[in-house]
Amino acid sequence: MNVVHWTNNNNESQSKSIRQSSETLPPLKKRISKRLQKHIQDTSFKELYKQQKLAEIVQKAMERNECQYEEYDEIKICGEIIKLNDKVIIKNEDSNVEDYIGSIQKICSIVEPRTLKLICLCEVQWFMRKNEIICHKPRARSWIGNQEIFSTNTNDYVLAQTIVQRCTVVDCEEYFNMENCDSTTYYNRLEWDVECKKFTNMNTIKMYCLCQQPWNPELNYIQCDKCQKWYHFECVGVKEGSYENKEYACGYCN
Repeated sequence: MNVVHWTNNNNESQSKSIRQSSETLPPLKKRISKRLQKHIQDTSFKELYKQQKLAEIVQKAMERNECQYEEYDEIKICGEIIKLNDKVIIKNEDSNVEDYIGSIQKICSIVEPRTLKLICLCEVQWFMRKNEIICHKPRARSWIGNQEIFSTNTNDYVLAQTIVQRCTVVDCEEYFNMENCDSTTYYNRLEWDVECKKFTNMNTIKMYCLCQQPWNPELNYIQCDKCQKWYHFECVGVKEGSYENKEYACGYCN
């Protein structure tokens, strides 16, 4: 931002110089060019880091031969080995918001040549969480589980030290059949288009119950013993345990 402002100021000085003497124009352009190049050389990494423009840091490091740029298959964070394609929880600086979830696509380090500062970065492919979806799709609140996440095609770089730990991501059926799963186990079945703010493969999901909503493995269902269809307890007025020892027939089959 400062570069643009500074250049505009000098452009005004340039116009005044032209009116005073055309001989001052070439050296003025030269001075502006040199000072601008020096400013970018000296402060670009620092400013990009301050602004958290991590993708630009990687791009600049790969273009500049004097930067020590390395890529790795794994990295050790807080005593835990994180590898490519691992699913991880990433710290959200806002304590009132859930942490992020992503899949590791690249692990790299950069040694900034001027300060010799070591920057460790991971490129992640983001998953979206329930709260990030229902603000655009409020009707989905009832069928999206708290542990459901949505894959995206959106990638970004994060500082390696912001990775909290590895997590597990399984499909919906596997999650439903798991006997024990903790808060670091998630399930994924749908992809979310970040730009268009919609699901890209909703037509592949089967609908259940009278309400015709996707399966939510975190809710209670009962199966009709005649038509074999599944219904939410709440939708058909069933209480937990009331049909453990007897058959259930839905309203259509009764």
